[in-house]
Amino acid sequence: MKAVAIIGASDTGKTRLISALVKEFGSRGLKCGVLKKASHEIELDAEGKDSWQFIQAGARVAAVMTDEKLFLIKKKTATDTLLETALDKFSEVDVLLVEGGKRESAFRKILRVQDSDDHNLISPPEDLIAIVSDEAFEAPYPFFLATETARLADFLLAVLEPLEPAVKLKVDGKVIPLNAFVQGVFGETIKGLVRALKGVPNNPVEIIVQVRKGKGDEEK
Repeated sequence: MKAVAIIGASDTGKTRLISALVKEFGSRGLKCGVLKKASHEIELDAEGKDSWQFIQAGARVAAVMTDEKLFLIKKKTATDTLLETALDKFSEVDVLLVEGGKRESAFRKILRVQDSDDHNLISPPEDLIAIVSDEAFEAPYPFFLATETARLADFLLAVLEPLEPAVKLKVDGKVIPLNAFVQGVFGETIKGLVRALKGVPNNPVEIIVQVRKGKGDEEK
C-alpha cells in the first residue's frame, strides 16, 4: 500500500483533490482508501442509537453490519496512531489518501493551496513532495494544477514507497506481524538502550539491530 497525506488550510480544496484522485486511481483498477484526520472531536454516532448506547455502556468497539456496509465505532487509545490505523484498517487498498495529518512524520505530503500566497505553509521540506494549486506559480517543489489529476497520480505512483510499520520484526527472512502495543514495547525498549550508548546521533531516524545465532545458542 502506498500512502500520501493531503494537507493545507481549510477551504483550499483538499476534499475535492482527494475525490478526484480516488476516481483517477479507480479508473486504473487500483483500490483506494481515504482516512481523514479531524482537528476537532466529531460524533458520527447519533445519541440514543443502539451503537451509541453500547459505547456509552463501556464497550471498546461497537459495529453495525448491513447487507452492503460495515460501520465500526471504536474508542481511540494511545496506540491508535494514524500510521497504525492505516496499516491495520486499510491493508486491502493499493493507495491510501490521508486528509490532514500535517504533523504525521510517517506520511509524505502534498500541500494543497489556492494561490502563491500560502505555498510556504505548514510542512517541513523533508515531508513535502509536491504542491497543488488552482493557479500556476513558481514553486520550490514539483507543482501541479488542481486539474492535472492524471499527471499527479502518475507522480504519486512513481515516488511513493510502500507504507511500513514503525517497528518491523523479521526472523529468518520472515516478517512477523506486530500489533501496536508490541511495536511500542519493542521500539521504546530498543530506543532506550541505544540512547545510552556513546556515539549515537541525536534523534536517529532508523535503528537496525541484527541478532545471529551463535555456536553456544544451539537448542538442546
